[in-house]
Amino acid sequence: MSGIVEEFVNGYCKNYDMARSAICEFVQDEYGLHFDRIDCDYGKCPHSGNCEMMKKVFEMETEK
Repeated sequence: MSGIVEEFVNGYCKNYDMARSAICEFVQDEYGLHFDRIDCDYGKCPHSGNCEMMKKVFEMETEK
């Protein structure tokens, strides 16, 4: 059985040059917590490869 887990992530956004909060969705299943989406431009943002907020998001992921 799986479910959706929402978490708020706070950090500095290089694209907007300011502190920002974003809502992040994870899918939780029998194998752990896996990143699904976030309400920012991650992936399209020119700073996606070096995003401080996304580093926090990926640290939240778990694997069993």
